[in-house]
Amino acid sequence: MFRIPYLRNLFVLALVATTCLPLYTLYVLHPAYHKQLIRETEEESVRFARYLVRSLDLEGAVMNRANLPGETIRKVHVLRADDLLIKLRFFSPHGEIIYSTLPEEIGRVNDKDYFRQIVAQGQVYSKVVRKDTPTADGQPANLDVVETYVPFAAAGQFGGAIEVYYDITPRVYQVNLLTLRTSLVLVGLAVVLMAAITLALRNAGRAETALRRANDKLETRVAERTRELQDANAHLAEEIAERAMAQLALTEALEETRAGREKLDGILRSVTDGLLVTDCDLRIMHMNDAAEKMLRTPLEKVLGQPVDSLPLSAGLLARLRERGDWPTGALSLDFALGDEDSPRRRVFQARMSQIDADDSLRQGVVLLVHDVTEEREIEQMKNAFLGMAAHELNTPLTVIIGYTELLADDDACRRLGPDQVRASLELIHVKAVALSRLVEDLLDISRIESGQALKLDCSQFSLNELIGEALQSCPLETERHSFELQCPDEPVLVHADRERLLQVITNLLSNAIKYSVQGGTIRIVLAADQENCRLAVVDQGVGMTSEQLQRAFDRFYRADSSNTAVQGVGLGLCVTRHIVEAHGGRIDIDSEYGQGSTVNVVLPRHSSAC
Repeated sequence: MFRIPYLRNLFVLALVATTCLPLYTLYVLHPAYHKQLIRETEEESVRFARYLVRSLDLEGAVMNRANLPGETIRKVHVLRADDLLIKLRFFSPHGEIIYSTLPEEIGRVNDKDYFRQIVAQGQVYSKVVRKDTPTADGQPANLDVVETYVPFAAAGQFGGAIEVYYDITPRVYQVNLLTLRTSLVLVGLAVVLMAAITLALRNAGRAETALRRANDKLETRVAERTRELQDANAHLAEEIAERAMAQLALTEALEETRAGREKLDGILRSVTDGLLVTDCDLRIMHMNDAAEKMLRTPLEKVLGQPVDSLPLSAGLLARLRERGDWPTGALSLDFALGDEDSPRRRVFQARMSQIDADDSLRQGVVLLVHDVTEEREIEQMKNAFLGMAAHELNTPLTVIIGYTELLADDDACRRLGPDQVRASLELIHVKAVALSRLVEDLLDISRIESGQALKLDCSQFSLNELIGEALQSCPLETERHSFELQCPDEPVLVHADRERLLQVITNLLSNAIKYSVQGGTIRIVLAADQENCRLAVVDQGVGMTSEQLQRAFDRFYRADSSNTAVQGVGLGLCVTRHIVEAHGGRIDIDSEYGQGSTVNVVLPRHSSAC
């Protein structure tokens, strides 16, 4: 019968109640009744004492034998008619008993701690004294009493106290009797509850037995039905397993296909060249990201469309249509995108090859597009450089060879005067120096391109004198150029490579002269502070556009590379920049097309590279 949790819990609860309720009455209710009894007795004692003080006209007076009224004994005898009042005592402020219902106690002094620390401080003090136990002042008690000390004040000070002994034996008996009756009632209720629950448990046990029998029959029928279901489920599980294996095989095949596709897509995405695939009808089947960026056309827009919808050159489209006549292997062809005059015109190289696959892709085309703009520009610059270098080398060599042949001819040399011979030698020297500078520039560029740092031979010198030397050695192309020099009065001393800085100033002056075709004033401005010096070369020449400014320091680059342009191989500014940066300085150009140019150079007065 204890198998039903609900009834079992009720039984345990009833058992706990049967045990705990009497204990609760004994340890909780009974002490509470006792406290209430003592509280009421104490309040009654306080009221009695204060009534006695008022009736004897002792309010505000200090208690002593002299002011104790004569009618005190008479009134005390009248009050003792109350059977509960056992004893009454009057105390002076010093604790002396000045009156007691027991005359033999008069004159005694109460020097107990409770009297001095509690009663004398104006607080009521009570104590429950059990039968055959001592009172607060050590006297034995033959009854259950409550001993209460009631202080009263006189002129704001302790004026004395009245002690009242009340018999609480009948009240204690009533409290104990009430506690006993309460305990018996609670125990009876708990026993009735236990009996009811026990009866319910017995009935529940009978019902449980009947239910168990019915359950056994039901379980037998369920077991039979379960065996039938298990047999059917076994056949179903076999079919599901077969289908699951087939599904698993299909999933693995799809996963392999997906992984292969992702791998292929990853490979195609990682290819930096553009990739374009068409079918046999030249319809677009695939483009990678690089091809979309190069052709500026998203795949979603042109997927399945003819290849003519892409911005390809007419020559490339024609070659795609003639794929049947291609030679064995891939076919390469360059094409450009953008307007011919556009500075952003790009050149691409297309490598075309046919697809050898199933019928759906047979005769399709794979087009690999590579951006060759920089390669073609470099090739163009190299070709231009070769032509310019050949011209720049040939011109001084022709002069040198011609004048040396003239001077080597004795008859021609005799016909020339001393001044003409000297002028011829000076011209040969000038051309040889120009040729030497060109060779030095080429050697410097070769060293820089190979990763070698420029070697600096540093010393201290005046930058003012170096600018003057550069001006004297700078040849004037026409008489229409003039120079304006602005320098501090005091020499600007720097610690750097003198020959390299002379090369920098000479290159800047040479460029200013060459690109000031109409002549004009070329200003050289020098300024300095304690750490840096600043050099500016200002011309009134043709100036440069913003696109030309971006490439001004590139090797072999010339702002005007036409056949009518000024002479040069495009190395001067490139070498100049490397020399300035090798000294820890910087160089920049401010220019506006048609308004001239200003080249600014900032150099530390003491280079850290030295």
